[in-house]
Amino acid sequence: MSESSPLILVDGSSYLYRAFHALPPLTTSKGQPTGAVRGVVSMLRKLRDQYPDSNIVVVFDAKGKTFRDDMYPEYKAQRPPMPDEMREQIEPLHDCVRALGFPMIIHPGVEADDVMGTLALQAAGQGQKCIISTGDKDMAQLVNDHITLVNTMSESTYDRQGVIDKFGVPPELIIDYLAIIGDSSDNIPGVPGVGPKSTTPMLNAIGGLKEIYDNLEAIRELGFRGAKKMPEKLAEHREQAFMSYDLATIKTDVELEESPADLVNREPDQSKLKTLFTELEFKSWLKDLEAPKPGANPTKSGTKKSAETTKTSKPVAQVGQDYSCVLTKRDFEQWLGKLKAADIFAFDTETTSLNYMDAELVGLSFAVQAGEAAYVPVAHDYMDAPAQLDRDWVLEQLKPLLEDTNRTIVAQNLKYDQSVLANYGIDVKCRVMDTMLES
Repeated sequence: MSESSPLILVDGSSYLYRAFHALPPLTTSKGQPTGAVRGVVSMLRKLRDQYPDSNIVVVFDAKGKTFRDDMYPEYKAQRPPMPDEMREQIEPLHDCVRALGFPMIIHPGVEADDVMGTLALQAAGQGQKCIISTGDKDMAQLVNDHITLVNTMSESTYDRQGVIDKFGVPPELIIDYLAIIGDSSDNIPGVPGVGPKSTTPMLNAIGGLKEIYDNLEAIRELGFRGAKKMPEKLAEHREQAFMSYDLATIKTDVELEESPADLVNREPDQSKLKTLFTELEFKSWLKDLEAPKPGANPTKSGTKKSAETTKTSKPVAQVGQDYSCVLTKRDFEQWLGKLKAADIFAFDTETTSLNYMDAELVGLSFAVQAGEAAYVPVAHDYMDAPAQLDRDWVLEQLKPLLEDTNRTIVAQNLKYDQSVLANYGIDVKCRVMDTMLES
């Protein structure tokens, strides 16, 4: 590896979740789920193509509690249990990472973020550039002249100016920013009712969390909406804000056995990859291994395109399947027309909790025929989350359909979806085919 080559740290856990929820649910002919494995391995192969002279290290969260759970028992408590279909893909993904020759780290008691933060600062302290591949916004606190964030899934890059453009504050104020606005993805409470539009002017004008609490009266003069009452709101939740600061702070002194210099990539294990790709039915990659082109690295993605590897605006599982992510009113209205024209359609919700009393709706999906489906995100919250349709507007458009007694919908455990939608003022009255009851 060249001394000028950056160390690449991959947030394996982040990409596992993102790939599982973002990509079609691929399975083998035997029913083994493989979509998330394929998504993460595709990303790793792409990184190897982009940074052929760099060492790439993949970091996963360990099982069990971390020090943050001891600090705040409700930390990430809102997250539903990992779906079985995702859990089944962890071991084959780990096997693929090892077979590809990438060092893999799983350290107990801390999160993958803490391991990456520790390694990144160690590398930066030695003058080495470091790229962290992740989708988590809390990692923005690590960005400096030596550390950059990239998201291979969205092809976005965040240096110092990129962080400022995205969040309105520089990297050194990201912890303070999260301490005030909170982080719903990790259940970090922050200060209730205070969002980015109020937080950024306070941080930029006064300074970090401590400086703000030392100068609460100065907030009244900043002029943003709600500034006059902000000191009282902050004072009421002072303890919670500082606890949120501690929760959002990435630990950068994890005692690791490995140093950046120890984390060197090995040559891919071609035999093991062939076995894995055969079991997982990754046919295009298997073909690359069996008949590599002269001078080509068979573990790289190359230029060959197929239904499995081509990047398009609509993820493709196999020929004849059409899945779309709906982000514009025009696309949504087209799908709404399809739903209105259909006598029967499939419907599902994506939420933040298995407890319908606490669950917040973050997305909806529907299909009118086999192989054609759409997902509408309305409250996804991560660093590169795209602009999404307004949740209330989407539900307003769907309400007449879901309350139409002459329509039929197909759903899995509709009782849960009905309860969640009732919290948003929708009384589902359609005729129902519930696949859970049918089974």
